[in-house]
Amino acid sequence: MMDSKQLSLNLASRPWRNRRLFLNLMFFLGALFLLVSFFAGKTFIQYHSKAQETRASIRKTERMISDTQRDEKQLTKRVEEVSKSHRNRVDVVNSIILKKSFSWIEFFSDLEKSLPDSSYIVSLAPSLTEKSKVLLNLRIASSNVDDLLKLIDNLIALKFGEIKIHGETQNDRGLLISEISLSYERDI
Repeated sequence: MMDSKQLSLNLASRPWRNRRLFLNLMFFLGALFLLVSFFAGKTFIQYHSKAQETRASIRKTERMISDTQRDEKQLTKRVEEVSKSHRNRVDVVNSIILKKSFSWIEFFSDLEKSLPDSSYIVSLAPSLTEKSKVLLNLRIASSNVDDLLKLIDNLIALKFGEIKIHGETQNDRGLLISEISLSYERDI
């Protein structure tokens, strides 16, 4: 029978040398792994905190945008309400400004330029409209129909429009009296 004692055989020629190499390599790889893990963890934590700050900033900006849009809607509504309540006053002031800004000298100068030499104005009734226009009813005395046609051509050449002849009569001197309505567009 054999002895139950086991024998440990080492067949390597230098056993400690191989073991040290592997231990050193394992230690180096472990240290490298820990170093890389440390820097990766540090980078992850930095970028994670920056990402949280960015998300918080985005939420804050979105809240500011929604608050600004809400304020804009409220202000627009308020402006419309104030505008409606003061519309009549503004219209009155605008009509006064338009009446004051109208150049009557230019108007009468254009009207005079349009009259032929043998024609003259018998009566004149102007009225201002809100849209920078003067409506005018005239009675013109002219010597014949050709002078009346020349007057109408001259009125069209100037700033007069919507020319309508409402009637013609002859007076005791033989002059043709024409009733004309027209409009004059003014420059502001």
